[in-house]
Amino acid sequence: MQSFLNLVAKRILSNHTSLERIHIIVPTRRAAFFLMQELARETTEPMMSPVVMAVDDFVESICTLEIEDPVHLLFDLYETFREIDPDVQFERFMGWASVLLSDLDKIDQYLVKTDYLFDYLSEAHAITRWQESLPSGKTLQSEGGSKQYFSLFENIKKVYLSFRNRLSEKGMAYRGMAYREIAEDEGQLLSKKTDFEKLYFAGFNAFTESERIIVSSLIKAKKAEVLWDSDSYYMSENTGVEAGKSLRDYQKSKVFGEWNWTTDHLMQTAKDLTIYGVPNATLQTKVAGQLYRQMREQDDPENPIPTAIVLADENLLLPMLYSLDEDVRDLNVTMGLSMRNSLLYTLVDSIFELQQNVVEFRSKSGKLIRIPKFGHKSINKILNHPFIRHYEHVALTPLSDGQTIIQKTVRAITEDNQVFLSSEDLLGLSENHPLFRILFTHWQRNNSKQVIQSFYQLIELLREVYKDYKNALETEYLYLFYTLLKQFEQTIEEKSELITLRTLRSFMFELIRQTRIPFSGEPVSNLQIMGMLETRALDFERIIILSLNEGMLPSAKRQNSLIPFDAAQAVGLPTHQHQEAVMSYHFYRLLQRASEVHMLYTSTNDAPGGGEKSRFIRQVEYELSQYNPQIKIENKTVVFEGRQQEELEEVVHKDEAMIAAIRHYLASKGIFPTHLNEFIRCSMQFYLKHIVGVKEKEEVEEELGMDKIGTWLHASLERLDKEFFLNSTDPSEDQIKGVLREEFDRLFRGYVTDMGLNRIYYQIGEQQILVFLRHQMSQQPRRQILAAEQPLTTKIELVLQGSYTPVKIGGKIDRIEQAEDGTLYVMDYKTGSVELTGKQKLADPQKREDVIRNDADRKMGYVRQLWMYEYLMYRKMLDEKGLRLKGQVYNFGDFAVKSGFYSFRDPKNLISNPLELTEELAPGDFIKKSEIILTDILNVMVDADVPFRKTDDLNTCQYCDFTGICGR
Repeated sequence: MQSFLNLVAKRILSNHTSLERIHIIVPTRRAAFFLMQELARETTEPMMSPVVMAVDDFVESICTLEIEDPVHLLFDLYETFREIDPDVQFERFMGWASVLLSDLDKIDQYLVKTDYLFDYLSEAHAITRWQESLPSGKTLQSEGGSKQYFSLFENIKKVYLSFRNRLSEKGMAYRGMAYREIAEDEGQLLSKKTDFEKLYFAGFNAFTESERIIVSSLIKAKKAEVLWDSDSYYMSENTGVEAGKSLRDYQKSKVFGEWNWTTDHLMQTAKDLTIYGVPNATLQTKVAGQLYRQMREQDDPENPIPTAIVLADENLLLPMLYSLDEDVRDLNVTMGLSMRNSLLYTLVDSIFELQQNVVEFRSKSGKLIRIPKFGHKSINKILNHPFIRHYEHVALTPLSDGQTIIQKTVRAITEDNQVFLSSEDLLGLSENHPLFRILFTHWQRNNSKQVIQSFYQLIELLREVYKDYKNALETEYLYLFYTLLKQFEQTIEEKSELITLRTLRSFMFELIRQTRIPFSGEPVSNLQIMGMLETRALDFERIIILSLNEGMLPSAKRQNSLIPFDAAQAVGLPTHQHQEAVMSYHFYRLLQRASEVHMLYTSTNDAPGGGEKSRFIRQVEYELSQYNPQIKIENKTVVFEGRQQEELEEVVHKDEAMIAAIRHYLASKGIFPTHLNEFIRCSMQFYLKHIVGVKEKEEVEEELGMDKIGTWLHASLERLDKEFFLNSTDPSEDQIKGVLREEFDRLFRGYVTDMGLNRIYYQIGEQQILVFLRHQMSQQPRRQILAAEQPLTTKIELVLQGSYTPVKIGGKIDRIEQAEDGTLYVMDYKTGSVELTGKQKLADPQKREDVIRNDADRKMGYVRQLWMYEYLMYRKMLDEKGLRLKGQVYNFGDFAVKSGFYSFRDPKNLISNPLELTEELAPGDFIKKSEIILTDILNVMVDADVPFRKTDDLNTCQYCDFTGICGR
């Protein structure tokens, strides 16, 4: 079918023998390129080319003012606003500056009478309008927020005039201002522009008011002609369709002269339409990629059908590119890729975040001091960024220990739990590497030149490692960012008094938001990937449209403007209704000459951008199909293929190699009380932790957990026992506090401990130890302390599953005490509360041994731990022919051994072990019975018929490190 641009080319060639002084204006530069192709295709002999340009370029070419770049426009607008409102805060200004610029642009493009608009928005007029809709007797209170609302518009009125004057004096303008200048003085300007014989405006739909006046003036002067691309379906047959709204008005008013042209393609040509419901937005790109692959297979390789993939949601561009087959090389992307969505943006954002988060510490005098230290999260975020990791891979040589400086730094932060690091700390870890100097040198306050220079240096480093990289996208991002910095550098020299670190960041991010990477490709490629606006004036035989959801196409009814809807409607500014009509036209115009159309939409409500079909699809299904019987519509639903998933067995079976590994573990590393408890509570946890050796990921902790508090209190009591109590000396309160502080600082030097929760934890721990030791030192009679943090290990041989197996048993006892009656007490410290259970079961000789073997209750685990400590004491006394403590020998059989807990939550209460394996003092029987119980437990551990399995008690999983592996 003949394309619209081919029709335009033939019309112009038939009207003129020479095209040298012919100007053709089209909506986009893309359309200008394709029109030149059509003109070349239709000419049989060489001739001078006409001037073909996009409408924006046309306006700029005849305007006496130069279009200002976005950075200078924002600065000029801010300076203008500050003259009117000296108290305006830059950060707040940046929040709505781009919206205000867009509003000013539209006000001028639509030639709005600004006095009327701003009066309409003034307080008096607004209150009058609002009052009409209130019930009788009610009045509005113009206080608080409404006062600020009206003062904003009073300021905008002044800003508008002042801003335009400021730009005019410099010979500059924003786009709408240039349009307004030409429209309001078109006679003088167009009389100067005499280098053309005739102007053609082709492919337009809805002119702005300034465009309407410019074009109609040229038509009156018989210097211009408009070539429309309209269809009788929405022009006359079905006037309810929004697509023809503006065009019908233009045709009726005859302001643009003779009407060229109206076709009837939508009602007279055969079309195959397929509609696909897809579960999520990104999956649409996979479906589109699959469709295009099938189309290529069916096409003639020498003469493939031109195809357009149209993305209503431009965020799908990258997924779409990745969804095409690797051998698809003949394509052209007419959309830009937003720099805001790039990896480089996230790196720049992370560096600003690092530099702006200055740590605050409170000195001993109570004064708040700002210390320039970097937080570990910000450091890790930067060092793990893909750009930096790629630099590490390509440019960093491993150190003598095999680590790079990045790995060394990340590991040092984790192992030493360094919450905050200074610039000097990081440079020391990196041996003053240039990368670390650039990333972690503190920026001086409001020194914008230093900031820009550091980014230049970073770009230079990254450019070296990306220049030979197969993916050119990253290099393009670096180049674009470099050009942005150059713009900034120039602006800063002119506006240095306005630039602070915050303003620099705000401006930079606003510019990044506006910047897009232009794709370079062959414009006449068989596959075109484009946004809806890029399709203007272009025709394709085959089209795939993505994201045809209500809210995407047409877009949601958002008024991205400071001007309220009623005011915009009153003065003739475009509203969401106008935008919907424009998008409707683009949609139907795409269908006009297409014979094969694939429309995709997200069918699930919970998917982003998903849910309801676009009204455009429904209009095609229920309206257009009634007017054109040659339209074939097929609905398809994309579903995830259901596959029979094999249920994974949630156990680990023990083969010979596994049992050999368990026996080796028992003989070498050995079994400890906590290990035994883990095995009985959850054998899978025991397997992962001790047999496989899975370790919990080490992370920097900013707040001390109870495990850290326990470590601190244990270490402090060990020192107090060894330095004081074992020497029969009682420490003073100041000495106790001194030991606590020294141990705290030694163990947690990376933590911030003098503020926040850590300070509270410290005070609680200190109080608990003081109360505990005061009670201990006041006891009469008082137990003698014989040892602190005493490691006890023994090696025995047990018959496990019919084989003699050496077993190492060990434990570390917090304190060994002796009572006046000679009984030895094995005591363990607990920072939390301790509650023992099952005392009735433990008193029953028939049940108590079975309870120790099998009861997985955490409280029974405490009993099992104390039983193991008692066993280790007796066994040590037997093996070594007496236990030597504090210069004295404690012979086997002469001393009873008992055990218990000291809980810091209840420091005055001693919690004794309720388990008594023997009825009286009988160490030999105790050892014998204990080893029978141990044999029974370990027999299960090496039993090939009993796999390691998950516990059924989900409470055990609550604090387990392996819940992610188990899927609990």
